[in-house]
Amino acid sequence: MPASDPLASLSPIATHTRGERARAELLSAIVRGQLPPGTVLSDRQLSEVLGVSRTPIREAMHTLEADGLVERSGGRLVVAGFSVRDTRELFELRRLLEPAGLDRLAQTWDEQGVYELATFFDEFPGDLPAGPYDEYLQRDHQFHQLIVAWSGNSRLIRCYDVVETQINRIRHHLAPGYRGRMAEVVQEHRDVCAAIARKDLAGARAALVRHLENGERAMVEFLAARETGAPETTPTH
Repeated sequence: MPASDPLASLSPIATHTRGERARAELLSAIVRGQLPPGTVLSDRQLSEVLGVSRTPIREAMHTLEADGLVERSGGRLVVAGFSVRDTRELFELRRLLEPAGLDRLAQTWDEQGVYELATFFDEFPGDLPAGPYDEYLQRDHQFHQLIVAWSGNSRLIRCYDVVETQINRIRHHLAPGYRGRMAEVVQEHRDVCAAIARKDLAGARAALVRHLENGERAMVEFLAARETGAPETTPTH
C-alpha cells in the first residue's frame, strides 16, 4: 500500500483475539480520525495490515456498520461521515437517556452512588491549560457513563454506548477548537456534581440538560461553519 494510505496507520493484531481486536482497532482508528470519513475499508487490505483473515474483518465491519460508523457507498464499505443533523439527533438521544440514571439514583439516593458522582471531578485541575485533552475526554466519558449506569437498564446502556461513541468521534474531529474550553465544561460537570451532593434531583437534571444543550450548540456551530466554509469559532463544549 502507498505510504500515505490511512490504513497503514493500523497495527497487526494477535490471532488469539482477532475478532474482538479487529473491531477494537478499527473503532479506535475511526473515532480518533486515523481513518477519516470516506476512507474505503477493503477487507483484503485490512486483512494484510492487521494480520488476520478476512472473516473477523468482515464481522468487525458489520458491527461498525450497525453502529453507524461505517456505511455502504457505491458497493463499497467506507467510514461514515457526520453532519449537523447527525449531531442534533445524537444530543437529543443523550437528553432522553442520561436523566434516566439520575431518576433511578434519586429513588434511593444510594450513599455510595451519591459520593462517587458528587466527588467525581474533585481532583481534576480547576485551572486547566490547553494540554490534558485526552485526560478530559476520558474523564468526561466515565462521568456520563456512570450516570447512565445508574439507570440499571442494560438496553438503555447499550444504546447510550453507541451514541456516545459517535459523539466522541465528533469531539476528536473538533479537538483544536475544544482544547481551550475545557475549564468551562468541567465547571458544568461540577454543577451536576454539586446538585447530586445536595440530593437535588431537579437541580441535577437541569444542570445536566443545560450541559448537554451547551455541548450541542457548540458542536453544531462549529460543524455548520465547516460545512458552509464560514469562519470557525471556538466551541464552548
